[in-house]
Amino acid sequence: MKPGYHFFDFGLLLNGRTFAFNHNFIRNTRRIAYRDNNPSSALSYKFALLLLTTLLLCGLISKNGLAAPIGTPTNLDSPLGINTNEALEVDSSLPFVDLFRLALPFDEARPWFTKGKVKFDKQGWPSDLNGGQAGTRFLSHLPVKALPKGVYTVLYDGEGKIRYGASAKLIEREQGKDLIRFAPMQDGKITATLFIEHSNTTNPLRNIRIFMPGGICVNKPLIRVAGEKNCAQGQYRSFAEHGSEIIFNPEYMNFIKDFKVVRFMNMAGVTRNNIQHWSDRPTLDKATWGGKEGVRGVPLEIMVTLANRLHVNPWFNIPHKADYNYIRQFAQFVKKNLDPRLSVYLEYSNETWNNVFVPQAEHMKQTGYKMGLDKNRNIAGAKYYALQSVRIFKIWEKEFGGVYRLVRVLGGMTTDLRLTTTLLGYKNTYKNVDAIAIAPYFHIAQDKMKSVHSVNDVFKLLEDKNNRYSIKNILKFVKQQADTAREYGVDLIAYEGGQHLVDHKTHGMKEGATPYLYQANRDTRMAQAYYRLLSGWKKAGGKLFVAFSAPRPSTWHGSWGVKEYISQPLNETPKYRALLGFAHNQPCWWRSCRNGTLARHQKPRRIPSALVSGVKPDNTAHKTVKLFKNDRKQHTLHSAIAQNIGSLVKGTIRNNNDLSGRWRASWDDENLMLWVSIIDDKIVKDSDKTWADDSIELYFDADNSRQNKYDGKNDFSISFRRGDRFPVLSANAPPIDLKKIKYQINKYIWGYQFTATIPWQVLQITPRNGLRVGFDVQVNDDDSGGSRDAKITWNASSDMAWSNPQMFGEIMLVDPDAPVAPRIAAHEKHPISDSVDAQRLDVNKQELSVK
Repeated sequence: MKPGYHFFDFGLLLNGRTFAFNHNFIRNTRRIAYRDNNPSSALSYKFALLLLTTLLLCGLISKNGLAAPIGTPTNLDSPLGINTNEALEVDSSLPFVDLFRLALPFDEARPWFTKGKVKFDKQGWPSDLNGGQAGTRFLSHLPVKALPKGVYTVLYDGEGKIRYGASAKLIEREQGKDLIRFAPMQDGKITATLFIEHSNTTNPLRNIRIFMPGGICVNKPLIRVAGEKNCAQGQYRSFAEHGSEIIFNPEYMNFIKDFKVVRFMNMAGVTRNNIQHWSDRPTLDKATWGGKEGVRGVPLEIMVTLANRLHVNPWFNIPHKADYNYIRQFAQFVKKNLDPRLSVYLEYSNETWNNVFVPQAEHMKQTGYKMGLDKNRNIAGAKYYALQSVRIFKIWEKEFGGVYRLVRVLGGMTTDLRLTTTLLGYKNTYKNVDAIAIAPYFHIAQDKMKSVHSVNDVFKLLEDKNNRYSIKNILKFVKQQADTAREYGVDLIAYEGGQHLVDHKTHGMKEGATPYLYQANRDTRMAQAYYRLLSGWKKAGGKLFVAFSAPRPSTWHGSWGVKEYISQPLNETPKYRALLGFAHNQPCWWRSCRNGTLARHQKPRRIPSALVSGVKPDNTAHKTVKLFKNDRKQHTLHSAIAQNIGSLVKGTIRNNNDLSGRWRASWDDENLMLWVSIIDDKIVKDSDKTWADDSIELYFDADNSRQNKYDGKNDFSISFRRGDRFPVLSANAPPIDLKKIKYQINKYIWGYQFTATIPWQVLQITPRNGLRVGFDVQVNDDDSGGSRDAKITWNASSDMAWSNPQMFGEIMLVDPDAPVAPRIAAHEKHPISDSVDAQRLDVNKQELSVK
């Protein structure tokens, strides 16, 4: 653990002691309190002063104990982003000073709050109660501490009467204005309801606003103050009078300000949203931005305003059914209104591979399948997602006049490399993409939840190598994804990430493993876990990491927020502390990070043809090459025609110097003689597996039976790597004596050259004129260490030859001096002898080039 981390994780300070800073910390460092197993220990004043100085220098607090002013961005060096929450009355991040913005829409509140045949206008306000009532819930099960103490101001237009329920208590009333307070319910939480019981149909009650107590000082907009006396003369702006201009809760702004990127996917209401037309988008005049999936969503105007005020780069998600006018209008608005110094992260929909999100997942599959992109619905969906993403990118590029301010993102899955390669490869999508985004979550596999009986068990399983989703195992997936992204010339970023501790078999906070999972989220060891994940992410090659998520309450569905509520003290938030600590200790590490974007990389020259076309390769198609018997005169190894090793079946190739090759062969009665020349600009040997390094693989099907799996008799492959004493036989091969094979691998400035003499006896083959043998030559390339970056073959059209001999090509032995079979009557032709005779005539006509 790096020393700087201890300053930010107050639960790990000074040999494990946990310290909590009270509100007067800045004024008097002697008043630092601590919790320790050793009551006699004490924190020295000098250490407290040193700690205070360090925090001031780090920028975590300012000299007056307040957050840095809005005009001074604090996120320039941050490598982190944050996800927003859904527009719901349960959102404890409390983003807006007007609490009614996230209320449950009146027309959705039947039959609990809205009753009777109430009519509504197009903005969702009740226009005619018809003897019924229109009700809503505008706060739901929020911690008491989440809400500022004091009197809340309710303003409205029109004529009518409002009744309050649950935690909301009316204390004063006048026309168009009510004053209310909140009192906890029996569960200790705040839930607040509101009912319109009377409304004048000619001037209906509408435009309800519920403003927090207090306000801000103009020169310190990130800090909520109680009143005018807390500001310099003329600087105070109350929420009740200026809330429509202030818009955002200062505490929410103070939370967001430290992140480089804000992903607005949840706030915008993208998940399961079938919206198609720009005219149906959320607008500023809607009665509320809350509600059910497909309806809720904060207007784009609000999200752009937040990005501009805090100098954060917005990440926008385009709904899965949005038409091209919607996409174009979206781009035009952002181009016109977003601060030109900011960049835009652009992604089509959200987790379109995830069947939990039925509308977008099914839209991809059904559309891709109808278009005939693949017979497999999942793959068809992935291909359509790639195609539509590029179309969206192109529209935005046109509106923005290029890609300079855009980061074009594809959404992948951490544990699914095949999905990544399909998305990037299909129709050369990678050429129009800047990043593949995954969600590196660490958690506990569901089959292991039954063994969780304590918080210690949780952290033990998060380190268990047998838990597929342990931190270490997740980072292995991250490394594979980063290597794959690099091959395609794109960056790896995280659209979400963190802990994912949920016991899916429970439905309450006290059931099963859930109470221990919740406690683990509040344990100081969770800060260590987050820091390890983030450090491992950086080491593996990841770039921007967008954590999940903004403050939200913990439930049996999970503890997703990095805080449980917006005003939660720092010493109670290990996940949030870890994020702040990491951002300070591990600032921007990639080029263009400070600009809020990613560096564009050189794209590979070639990717596997099957990925480009999306067409499955034909396993039965194969090449045939005639090998002439070596007579040491006209027919020799080096007079044979060289065959190109040019079929890319794995990874990517940057250019001709990166990887290419040729092979040739000849034979005599004792041996098969091979020559392979490989152009490779970097030769690596750092793995215990030959296929993971630069190496050559020879494949044989001795009887050329071409079955779809190795027969265990005479199907096998042999791998050769420079520096190894002996070659390596494939695991599914019969035992053969590899020591009898003589070979050399010589390194040159342009690559390496392989020569081998392989006894026919080793291959269990008796050579003869006309004999056909299944055969292939494949070459692995490792440029970055750890695992291979590419694989090329002579014949195979996909990387399946290791298990399927049908992927092999074919060599045919030809002896020009072999006697020609006597010609026989047509009706007596023997198929084999006739074939050999035809081959002999063909050979005699062939011109040989000596190289």
